[in-house]
Amino acid sequence: MKAFLRLLCAFGPQRWWPRVWRGGNFRDEVVVGAVLTQGTSWSNVERALRNLEEAGIRDLEAIHNTPDEELDLLLKPAVYVRRKVRTLKELYPIIYGRKEPPKREELLKVFGIGEETADVILLYAYGVPVVVLDGYTRRWAERFFGREVRDEELRNLLMIWRDTFYLKELHALLDELGKRYCRKVPRCEDCPLAPLCRYPHTTRPSGL
Repeated sequence: MKAFLRLLCAFGPQRWWPRVWRGGNFRDEVVVGAVLTQGTSWSNVERALRNLEEAGIRDLEAIHNTPDEELDLLLKPAVYVRRKVRTLKELYPIIYGRKEPPKREELLKVFGIGEETADVILLYAYGVPVVVLDGYTRRWAERFFGREVRDEELRNLLMIWRDTFYLKELHALLDELGKRYCRKVPRCEDCPLAPLCRYPHTTRPSGL
C-alpha cells in the first residue's frame, strides 16, 4: 500500500503501544491504557497510569483487589472514572490467568468496551492481527477513497498484510495523519498523501 509507505517515510515508525510503567505486566498495562484513553487525551492516561504505579498497582489483579473509592482517586486524570473502573473490573475474569487471547465477542460483552477498544486490546496486548478503526481512520478513508466506506469494507481494504507491525503502525500513522493534516478542516496542501488522495482533486463534500 503506497499510502502506508508514504506515511512511514513521512512520520517514521510510531512504535505503539507506548509504555508508562517501569515494571509490571505489559499486557495488562495495554489493556488498562486502552480503557482509560476513551474520551480523553493520552497525557491524562499517562498521569493516571503513573498514579497506579506509584500506588503499587501494576496489573489487573491488583486493580480487581483495590476498592473502587481508591481507584476513583488514582484514575481521576482519565475522566469518566467510575465507568472505567467498572470496565476494568469486568475485564479481570475474562483476561486474567488465560494465556490465549479472549474472543472479540467476549470483550464486546464487557460494559464500556466497544469495537475500537476491543480491537486495540487484541492487537496491542495479544498480537492478534486486526484492523483498528477509529474516528481518524474513518475520516481519512472517506476523503482518500472519495466516498463513504463501511467499516467491514474498510477493514478488508486495509488488511493487505496480516502482519502486526504493519497493523500497529497503520493505526498509529493514520492517527498521526489525522492530528497533523487530515483534521476536521483538512490541511491538504501539506499532507504527504495528497498525491494519492481523491479529496484535494474533487469537489469537497459538505460537512467535511
